[in-house]
Formats: sequence, C-alpha cells, structure tokens
Amino acid sequence: MKDMKNLIGFTLLAVFNSQLAGTQTAEIIHKNEIYREECRTIEDLSKFVPEGKIDLSQYGGWEKKKFNRTGFFYALKNEDRWWLVDPEGCAFFSLGVNSVNLGIKKRKTPPDEEEIAWGEKTSSMLRNFGFNTLGCWSDALVVQKVPKPMPYCLRWNFMPGYRNQRRSKYPSTGEFNTIYPFDDEFGSFCMKHAESAQKTKEDPWLFGHFSDNELTFTEKGIVKEYLKHPPDDPNHQTAKKFMAGRGRNEPNAEDDSDFLQLVVDTYYRKVSAALKKNDPNHLFLGSRFHGRALDSPALFLGSGKHADLISVNYYHRWTPENERIKNWSELADKPILITEFYAMAKDTEMQTDIGAGFTVKTQQDRAYFYQHFTLGLLGNKNCVGWHWFRYRDGWTNTGIVNEQEKPYRLLTQSMQKINLQAYPLIEFFTSPK
Repeated sequence: MKDMKNLIGFTLLAVFNSQLAGTQTAEIIHKNEIYREECRTIEDLSKFVPEGKIDLSQYGGWEKKKFNRTGFFYALKNEDRWWLVDPEGCAFFSLGVNSVNLGIKKRKTPPDEEEIAWGEKTSSMLRNFGFNTLGCWSDALVVQKVPKPMPYCLRWNFMPGYRNQRRSKYPSTGEFNTIYPFDDEFGSFCMKHAESAQKTKEDPWLFGHFSDNELTFTEKGIVKEYLKHPPDDPNHQTAKKFMAGRGRNEPNAEDDSDFLQLVVDTYYRKVSAALKKNDPNHLFLGSRFHGRALDSPALFLGSGKHADLISVNYYHRWTPENERIKNWSELADKPILITEFYAMAKDTEMQTDIGAGFTVKTQQDRAYFYQHFTLGLLGNKNCVGWHWFRYRDGWTNTGIVNEQEKPYRLLTQSMQKINLQAYPLIEFFTSPK
C-alpha cells in the first residue's frame, strides 16, 4: 500500500487540502499499484445537521431561495455565489447523470408505451436518489413524453456535422487535429443545423444545449497546426494573417495562447448566435472542455462572452481544486458546471484499463469518492452542479446501475445522502458561522 499524497510523479495526484480530510480511505489502483486516499463524507461534518423535509419546486429547485421567475432556466450571480435558477424562480443546483437512455435497445420514434413506462420508472428512481437533471446523451424524446418529466439536456454535434460536410470542398479536412470555425460556411451551417431547436424553445423542462463534446482545443503548437492546412484553406489563411499582424513568421507561446482564444471565441460566437436565434429561452451550456486544454486561460476568455455557463469534464483529480475552478469562473465571468466525473471498481470484473476516471478497488470506494468529490464542489461558490458519467454500465463500471439496470446499492445510497442535502450543505458551507 502507498500513500498517494506522498507519491512523487503519480500523474493523477490530487491537490490535497487538509481541511477536506475525512475519516475514511479509498483504495485507488493505478498501474497495478494500490494507493490510499483520504475521503471526507457527510458524517465527517460534525456541525452539519441534515434537514428533514426540504421544499423543492417541481423542477428540483430550492423553494427557500427565490429569484426572478422567467419560465426557463438561467444563471445569475447573487452576492458572491453563482446560482442556476429554475423556471419557477427557485435557486437550482444541477445534480445530474449522463446517458440516461435505453442503451443498445432500439428506440421507436415516437416512443411507444413501453419506452415511456421505462422513462417514468427511471426518472422516478433518479429523483429518489436525489438527482434533478438528465445530462448529456439522455433520451430527450422519451423524457418529453413522461407524465412527470425531469429537466434534460440536448447535444447538437455542430463541429462533427460540419466537418463531414466540408470534406467535399476541402478533402484534407481529416488530416489535422483542429476544428474549423473560420470557414464562411460554418456560420450558415450552424444556423441551419440549429433550426430544430425551435421545436423545444417553449419547453420549460429543457435545461439547456450542449453544442459539442470535448473538441480539440490544444494550445501548444496550435498556430503551426492551422498553418499546416493547404494555402487555400480558410484556416491556413486565418493563421497566416494572424502571424502577419504579429510581424513574425515563427509563433511563440504567447501567439499560441492568443490564437487559441481566437479559435474558441469564433467557434462559440457562431454557435451561440445560431442557438440563440432559434431558441432564445434556454441556456447555452458550452462544448464540455476537457484535458490539458483546461490549463489554458484562453479557453475561458474566449468562451465566456458567448456561453451562459462553462461545462467542464473534470478528471484526474481526487479532490476538486477550489482555486482552479474559481479561476476558470473568473476568467469567463460565468459559473462552472462539472459535466463528467466517475470512478469504476475492480470488484465487477469489468474492464478498468480504459477511460479517464479513477479505478478503485470496491463499490464502497466509489461511494466514498462520490461524497468526497461532491462535498468539495458544494463548497465552491463558482460551481452550479455536477453530472456523473454515467447511468448504466457499458464497457466499464461507470454506471450507477449495472447493465440490467440494478442499482449499485452502496454508490446510490451515498449519492442519495449528498444529493438530498445539497441545498442545506451549500448553506452550511457558505454560512459565516
């Protein structure tokens, strides 16, 4: 056994804060070594008294804290904390699960009675676990037909759709690790692609729109990567013009940072314009930033002007980095929504050597991780929610239920303890007392 905090060179090393230490430990497996990490659970909060009945709106918002009612979800900063607000004007913290869908089963369009019954049963179970949002890749068509729906998200795949289209004009498209916001055709494609958003623009249960997932936003070497395109390609031409404005041919680190900001700004501006024209009522949730790009301030400076919040798939950190999340929010001047995180356990005998989440020894370790990580997020005034990846096991043990949709009891009980007390916990962490 090894103490993970003292392991030099361990790439998944969490930034440890002694104030987040708990009485429990979880066993993490990395490269066939086992490391122990401390976990804070709700039982470690000696001064916190769980509340019994918490008055919630039909959308899962907190009746105790009210803001302006608009009939749709929106974000605001109240004093020094960011909040989401539900359609009834109640403070809302998004507690979500990704990929709440029928999996490999073939869904009918429109959904039949059996599928709607599945949707009703599943959403009821998730509400019992304290969740209030169906995250990315959830089955919107089924949710929309359920008698008592849950707030849900849509994802649009702007860039993959456009990339496929542009190949007819620029056959070399697939050769580069880039996106293509500088094409004149991209803006018109976005407008056309988002037209179907008009179908749900009056739906109060729609939480918001994800434009894409985990796009390529690598800062180091980005100018050279765009210059690799053929001379007649708009992306080569944009990079060439950018460097001409700098008065030099060889890009440096500052050029890469500024050009990445231009890439992000251009992409977000065109996508946001298309979504807001076709649906002015709902949140633009961004493109789910991830990986090493999260170290680039340009990512947040470029997106913050156009998105309603910043979505981050947040991995490789056992403990949330409060200062880092605060910095993301301040750069963008928008709240942060954590849209992916998970741990998978060895005790299911499923594959655990792929994926970005932690590999732990048991389901109890997964339960400890959920409480430890989310308690850290609840104490961060810039975070407005989290979405666990994901609902059902697939190729790995990432689900809160197995492939037969049987819940992992230890994990879901742990989730329930935190989720049902989320609003009182926010109040507890932010109280001057």
